[in-house]
Amino acid sequence: MSVGFLNPLLLWGLLAAALPLVVHLFFRRRPRPTPFPALDFVLRARKENAQRLRLKKLLLFTARTLLLAAAALALARPRAEQPASAAATPGGGPLATVLVLDASGSMSYRLGGDTLFSRARQQALDALTSLPGEAPVSALVCDGRPPAAPAPAFDRVAVRRTLDEAAPAFGHADLTSCVAAAARALAEAKGQEQLGKQIVVVTDLTAAAWRLDVPPPEVPGPKGPVRPHVEIVDAARGADLPNAAVTALGAEPDPAVGPRGYKLTAAVSVTGAEPAKDLALSLRVGGEARPAIRAFVDVPANATARKTLSHAFPAGGPATLSAAVPGDALALDDERVLTVTVPREIRALVVDGAPSPVKYRDEAYFVESALGSPASPVRSTLVDGEALREADLSRFDVVFLLNVRGVAGRTADLVRFVEGGGGLFLSMGDQVDPDLYARELGPLLPLPLHVVKTAAERGQAEAQAARLARVDEAHPALAVFTGDAREGLQGARFYRYMLTRPAPKGEAPVVLAAFDDGAPALVEARRGRGRVLLFTSTADRDWNDWPIRTSFLPALQRFAAWLSGGLEERRDVPTVVGTPRALRLGEGRELRALVGPDGKERSRRELEAAGLAPSEGGAALTFTPRLPGLWQVKVAERGVERLEPALAFAVVPDPRESDTRRLLPAELTAWFGGEAHARVDGHAAGGGATEGVPLWSWLLAAAVLFLLAEGFFLG
Repeated sequence: MSVGFLNPLLLWGLLAAALPLVVHLFFRRRPRPTPFPALDFVLRARKENAQRLRLKKLLLFTARTLLLAAAALALARPRAEQPASAAATPGGGPLATVLVLDASGSMSYRLGGDTLFSRARQQALDALTSLPGEAPVSALVCDGRPPAAPAPAFDRVAVRRTLDEAAPAFGHADLTSCVAAAARALAEAKGQEQLGKQIVVVTDLTAAAWRLDVPPPEVPGPKGPVRPHVEIVDAARGADLPNAAVTALGAEPDPAVGPRGYKLTAAVSVTGAEPAKDLALSLRVGGEARPAIRAFVDVPANATARKTLSHAFPAGGPATLSAAVPGDALALDDERVLTVTVPREIRALVVDGAPSPVKYRDEAYFVESALGSPASPVRSTLVDGEALREADLSRFDVVFLLNVRGVAGRTADLVRFVEGGGGLFLSMGDQVDPDLYARELGPLLPLPLHVVKTAAERGQAEAQAARLARVDEAHPALAVFTGDAREGLQGARFYRYMLTRPAPKGEAPVVLAAFDDGAPALVEARRGRGRVLLFTSTADRDWNDWPIRTSFLPALQRFAAWLSGGLEERRDVPTVVGTPRALRLGEGRELRALVGPDGKERSRRELEAAGLAPSEGGAALTFTPRLPGLWQVKVAERGVERLEPALAFAVVPDPRESDTRRLLPAELTAWFGGEAHARVDGHAAGGGATEGVPLWSWLLAAAVLFLLAEGFFLG
């Protein structure tokens, strides 16, 4: 038998019991004696009553102290508690027992100044103490790892050590699997076939931890499978567990905000009977302590609401975001982290093969307008064909050759530029000579050029103009042209285009789009570390009307991003706590350490001891993080150790642990086979016997008696 408190923090009120003593000491005076013969008679009479008055004051002082102490204890709501398993011994004999301790993320919920996990661990230790000495026992900590329990034995020290060393986890724990593992442990015990079987589960009763759509656990026995007796101890003692959480955070580029603008969507969930009105939502960028954006969101009870915010990053590159709600009893899910790679600025050299003083007739007018729009990450430099001779290609990421007659002797430079990682876009026109291109740009062309085909004359027989009949919408450069956006691409009319010859043997160019007669319209090829895109029509309106279509602007911007490698930059998906994470370090890098959300650096040796290992095929390292938040990667490259921002990754808690709605005891006992096989202990709402006996009513009665006694002594 032990005494617990529902409101242990109110025990500080016991300090009020010292008030009578403090008041007594503060007002006690020691008068200096002054001889006065007239009062000698009175003093002698007073001395006769001194013993009686001292006793009365002592009783009055005691009554006041006990009155305040009883009131303070009653406010703390004490109750006499009895360990669960001691009260349940079906059959009257010793039971082979497995203690299952819930260590899932929701067990870090703080209730009455303590976490549910601390309560649960103490309750499990009490249950262990209450078991008779002839009962074998083992323990299983259910923390999200594959559950496995040893067979019950008589080594109580080992079981106690297991419970003492248990720590709360941050992931999801499947209690159904843990109870099944406990049943298997009971079945594997040798020489205990004749003993009764018992499983004691100490948990917070959250519904997300249980799967009641599978058969309940059974223990094979000499007479067939039997259902074990299951004792479930409610660590929350029937209390509701209201919770507000950020359960999702996503980021999508938003050109309306700017070239580095993002639309951020946060999902906020509320569990509990009360809705959340004007719940504060803060968005932080990087390591800044001050929120970049503050917003408010209304969330109905037991529901999820989404809030969309916009943010423009000042520079490209890796960035970290976090969305947070005010802290509550479950701190695990109050903040969610996300990493994004903001598009960096793309430098493009646009070579105009047919300049014109009339803007809309200029070969590069539409291309430069598309690349230079306010929301574009591309910064272009326009030159004519002659100026290409002096251009410094190393200053650019992409080169656009628009209907140029030749490359002015820069063939070798262009080949070196592309093979070194640059991008090259080629468009056709009247200036293009297929034979000259074959001599100057042959090593770079995705397909050899052949002849110009006229599908229809402009203004005559418009219906005969060619259209794009086949578009590879799965390709990153064309992925935006789905749904209604597809019409903007397929509605363009092409009057002329350059036919191509088959690719030489050994090369495999990719046709991203083709005309309705099957002729390639857009062809991609890799050359070294770079890419080449061949567009077989013009980039102005001479051979088609695509430049005045809505699809032209986003297509040219995505072509520039694809050729520069911008569309290949990773869109990181956060890792859920307890699931493996693949670390792809890149060529020439070696992993030295990981820095967790707690700021602690874990060396390579420590990580390997914790499970770090090469993935299948050896292309990456696999690690299972157990803490939510931002993880940073320290690598060694060319002998220099540094944190690589591009490799940082976010780990998020399992959203199932944010759902703190609880099971009704009757649901759980029914799944285990009814009250004959299971009961829920410590649940005030019913459904099982309650072991705790409330004591605060007796304390209040005692306080009333002390109050009456104080009045009696004052009278």
